Amino acid sequence: MQQERTTVRDLLQPPNGLTASYDKLNKARKQKADAFLRSRDVQREAIVAIATDYHQAIANVFTTDDNISPGFHLSNNLDKWLSLSPFHDRALPWGVFEPDDSQDPHRWEVFRPPFFGFNFGFVPVHNDNFVVDRLHTLNPSVGDVGISITMDDGDAGDFDYASGDGFSAVAFAFVPPTTGLVEVLIDAQCVQATHRLDTTDEWGWSNSSTGQRNFLMLDVLHPNVSEPSYAEMSAFDEKTDDDESFLQEKLTRGAHYFAQLFSAGPVPAGQSVIVCVGTRSFDLSGTNDVSIHSTSDFRWFISSVEVRISP
Repeated sequence: MQQERTTVRDLLQPPNGLTASYDKLNKARKQKADAFLRSRDVQREAIVAIATDYHQAIANVFTTDDNISPGFHLSNNLDKWLSLSPFHDRALPWGVFEPDDSQDPHRWEVFRPPFFGFNFGFVPVHNDNFVVDRLHTLNPSVGDVGISITMDDGDAGDFDYASGDGFSAVAFAFVPPTTGLVEVLIDAQCVQATHRLDTTDEWGWSNSSTGQRNFLMLDVLHPNVSEPSYAEMSAFDEKTDDDESFLQEKLTRGAHYFAQLFSAGPVPAGQSVIVCVGTRSFDLSGTNDVSIHSTSDFRWFISSVEVRISP
């Protein structure tokens, strides 16, 4: 396989390669590889099966985080939205807002732009063939957060892998009136929500699996809180061994969505904590001789965040 890749690359070098047909050379390469297998009585299905467990393990990574709940499209879940907070009897943030001055230790507090701070992070994992990168959007004064992740493998090997885990969040201070879990209601307006994937089959027995996930997220910066909490907003999964192009946009631009999230640990009364609210994307790809070009692009306007200590 490596020998045939090198042969095609040599044939594409100038000056003769300038007029050569990549499609014809690539087709001939695949035919030669298939003939090689047939001459040795090797079944294509047997080659594909070698990578089955590998790709299944990649897919299972998406199901290992227990601190994930679903997000909600606001207009399709209006009854649930109205039941969550007394402030929802009017249209936040356009209604006349009257703060809750009661001494109830579980009263809601509302935070809206401008936010005073921000937080962001990115963890790439990949082998030598993949290039993984990201682009953060952060405008805390207007509640604008976004994350775009790219994973590119233009010359895939037998078992290539990559993941990109990135987040962008606004931040503000909250003083808990009592000890307990921090509960937040996030009202977020969708600005951008696209999944893109382009694949090129390099061999007749190749395969690939690529997934993209986007979340609204809560993180409370305190030693008692072990990890962030997430509400899944959009998901994309494709397995292919062919030349394909995907573009999916499942969320509606301009529409409002909401998440109800709880901190992964209690915070003490009277001690100011930093609450971070934003968006996270986690993209993951495993490929066996399929070139991968993956991009997820998500951007949200954080319209309001309601915070309390959960009863």
